[in-house]
Formats: sequence, C-alpha cells, structure tokens
Amino acid sequence: MTGRTALALVAVLAVLVPAPAAAQPRELPPKLDVDAAMQALSQRQVYRAPGAVARFDEELIRGELTPGMRLLVSPYTGPYEQGAHYASGEDYHERVYQPLKEWAERSGHTLIEVAGIGVRAYGGSAAGPSDLGELRQQTAYLDVTEALWSLIRHSKDEDTAVSYPHDAVIAPTSDQLATLTARLRTDRIYNAPGRADPVELPLERVEQRTGLTLRVAAFPALERGQPLVDYAHALASEFPKDVVLVAHGRWLDVAVSGSDHGKLISARDYAYGRFENASFRQGSPMNDRIGTVLTRFDELRTEQAFSRPQPAPFDLRQRISALAPWVLLGSAVLLAGPPLLSWHRRRAEWVRAERTDLRVASGEAVTEITELGALVAGADRGGAEVAAAAERHGTAAEMFAHARTTEAMREVRGIAAEGKRILRGGGS
Repeated sequence: MTGRTALALVAVLAVLVPAPAAAQPRELPPKLDVDAAMQALSQRQVYRAPGAVARFDEELIRGELTPGMRLLVSPYTGPYEQGAHYASGEDYHERVYQPLKEWAERSGHTLIEVAGIGVRAYGGSAAGPSDLGELRQQTAYLDVTEALWSLIRHSKDEDTAVSYPHDAVIAPTSDQLATLTARLRTDRIYNAPGRADPVELPLERVEQRTGLTLRVAAFPALERGQPLVDYAHALASEFPKDVVLVAHGRWLDVAVSGSDHGKLISARDYAYGRFENASFRQGSPMNDRIGTVLTRFDELRTEQAFSRPQPAPFDLRQRISALAPWVLLGSAVLLAGPPLLSWHRRRAEWVRAERTDLRVASGEAVTEITELGALVAGADRGGAEVAAAAERHGTAAEMFAHARTTEAMREVRGIAAEGKRILRGGGS
C-alpha cells in the first residue's frame, strides 16, 4: 500500500468515526433475557423476544419446522458493545450463547436463532444471502425468510436451494426524483421521517481529505410488498460530480458518474461481504457501513497494479559477489568435496531461473490487470458483470502489490483473466 493511500484511509476512518466525547448516544435494542427465552421455548415452537426486528413468512416457516425444532427471534447488537450490553466476546459467549446451547442439548431440540437479521443454528451452521438480490431483501426489508428457510432445510438434511420472491426494484417517478434532488441540493444529507438510524457525516472534512463530495439520502426499512425505489442511479445523473449514497434500512445503494462507478459498486459489495455480522446487527450504525465503503473505494481508486517496482533484472556482478566467500573458502571446499560445489551450483541455477520466471509472470500479470482495467473503464455503467469484473480488478491489483513468487503472480493473472471473461460474457 502506498503512503498516500495509507494516509487517505486513516483520514477517512478518522472523520467518519467521531471521538468518544463527541459521539452521539444511540438507543440500543433491549438485551436478550436468556432465562425468559429458554422458558418460552420450552412451551412453544417459536418465541419472538422483545426488541426483535426480523421479519419472515411465518406460515411458510412454521410449516417447515419439525416438532423437535425451536426458533428464537431475538434482538442483536453483537458481543462488543462496550459499556452497553457485553464487555467482550467471551462475556457474550458465557451469558448468552453457552446457556442457550446447553439448554438445546439438554432438551434435545434443534435451536435456530434469528439474531437481529442474522440466521444461525446452535450447532455451528449459519445461513446468509447467496446473491445481491437476497442481501438487499434481507437488509432493506429486514426479511430473513430465504436464509431461515434454507437453514431449516439444512437442519433436516433436505435440499437448501430455495428461492423466495423478492420485492420489486423500480425507478423513481419524475416527481419523486425532483423532490429528493431539491432536498439534496439544499442539504447534502437527507434523513427521511421514520429513519431510526440517521446518517451523520462531516462532509466538508471528507471532501478535504479524500476529494469525494457526497450526497446521502437515508430512508426507513421497507415493508414487504413495498417496492424499493432505486434513487441512487437517477441521482448520479443529477449530481454528476458527486458520490451518491442511498440507504433503505440496512441496505446501501451507491452510484457515481463515470468510470469509477464499478469500483464504487465493488467497494459496497466488499463492505457487506467483509463485515457481514456488523451488517446484520441492529445497533451498528449506517455511518460505519458508509465508512467502510468509502475506505475501500478510495483504495480502489488510488492503488495501481503497476505501482510496485518490478523485480530487478539478474545482475551477474551481484551474483559473483555473492559467490566470492565460497571462492575464498577454497580449502574448505576441497575438504568438503564435490557435493558442496554441486549443491551451490544447482542452487544458483534455481535462483536464476526463479527470477526469470518471476519477471515473466509479473509482466503477464500487469498486462492482464491493465487490460481488465481498460475494459471496466469502457464498459457501460452499472450491471452485475461490471461490478464483478471491477471486484476482480481490485483483488488482482491488491494481490499484485504483495506477490513475491511466480506462483503468486500466476494467481494474480488468473483473477484478472477471470474478470475479462466475465465482461466478455464467458461467466465466472
């Protein structure tokens, strides 16, 4: 990572995470009463604890549960809420996870829990979104039907390839777009009525330190049957020089005009994949998700595949200097016999061949990364293929910066080549 990028990433995190003294208090969901949950589950098949927010098709899920299964729907803020719920991961494990696990073992029940909007079983398995459509449904609507259905079927050793209908995504009407555009021209952050987790960012400091101008709109979580209005792409045309972020519940749509759009989509997808547990916590603010997206986006914009110096060409004089000590130890060589000279000769030949192979593999990797970057930049904005190819480009560029062996360089080349195949319609 270059010094400029490292400083930029630190700056983004610094401005997006307020100091403790300046942090605004936020209301956390109630702490799970473990004893009450165990008592309720002893008497009924499904128990929804106070503060739980997850939604699901109850008729479908109840029909899938066997008599030996129990479903706990609970609030979840995670084990690391200092000074609020639990002091550490060990504390959370001791006070929540272990008692519930032991209760399930004693009672002989298969215990499945929806904590926040995360789905897991007390036995090691968990289920999460398998694609962006399911992720959007789970975070924008707090709807865990698909993941919960899949995990229940997994617990019964049945086929888990289930598909539950997702709500529609539609473009905004001209009136909707005009209204929101006017609001964002006046204030670059708009929190709609009913938004429980308002977005609050120091926009001027973000712009000063990263060069990014943001327009942010945050809406409450949607109800099933209510279409999700895709404001982000329409707003990017209204604000062609700005990064547009639109939140619905815990879902974040992103858009920017020009060739950086694929990188921004990739950064959003990376944030949800890298920090899935935080995305499913009720107490984790959208500010944190935005901070991760902007950090990753800055990295993808500033890191270049060929920024690291190429391996130095083989230097014969340097090799002779390296061998000089062995020449000075001629008497020792004579005593040790021919095997020692033979070993060192083979080792020198191996080093020379490895350096040559590394130079060739490095050049091939750079070519693939550069060609993929040009294809991504010239592709039409948006689309799953462009986002996937941009992700491959970012991954290949990052791996190249750390690759030190021929095998690693070939792996980098393969990732970049995969991105090219995706853009050319060959699939992943």
